[in-house]
Amino acid sequence: MTVFCGAGPAVPVYMRAAAATGRLLAEHNIHVVYGGARLGLMGALADAALAAGGEVTGVIPHALHTADITHPGLSHLHVVQDTATRKKRLTDLTDGILALPGGLGTLDELACVWAAAVHGTHTGPVGLLNTCGYYNPLLEFLRTANAAGFLAHHPGLRLENLVLADDDPVRLLHSIAPHTALLTLANVKEAT
Repeated sequence: MTVFCGAGPAVPVYMRAAAATGRLLAEHNIHVVYGGARLGLMGALADAALAAGGEVTGVIPHALHTADITHPGLSHLHVVQDTATRKKRLTDLTDGILALPGGLGTLDELACVWAAAVHGTHTGPVGLLNTCGYYNPLLEFLRTANAAGFLAHHPGLRLENLVLADDDPVRLLHSIAPHTALLTLANVKEAT
């Protein structure tokens, strides 16, 4: 599962959500692919997945590959030429995409995946972990763009083909699983 998320400082609730997601993915043998940083939500996600025995692959541009930024304990690390190559590699390595809260980099990654879906070159929705309503403004934008006809370039494409959102990572994975090669998540219990 490719996970987009921020590497900047984050409020504790987002850090906890990232750690819970990393743990959940690892506990269900779902390989985590992410941006490769040790900072912010990226670091919390990777640390929790690794601590739970998961496999974690980082993809980081050469310009950011420093001891202060790159996570030192990953299962695999791809150092790529630039952010454009990073985005392509992140989407090429898995067929499931999940986004946690993040900034402009996360928004850029989401926009690239959704643009590819609108033009028919990407299939499967992106799951948005909508912790504390973080993605509500973006979801409203997508509904507005859809209603205005800007997402209708690909015949049969509906908004739910682009995005599934939930504030609970277990429910979100249940929603995403049928659109990916993930094994059944039937034994994943919903969070209380």
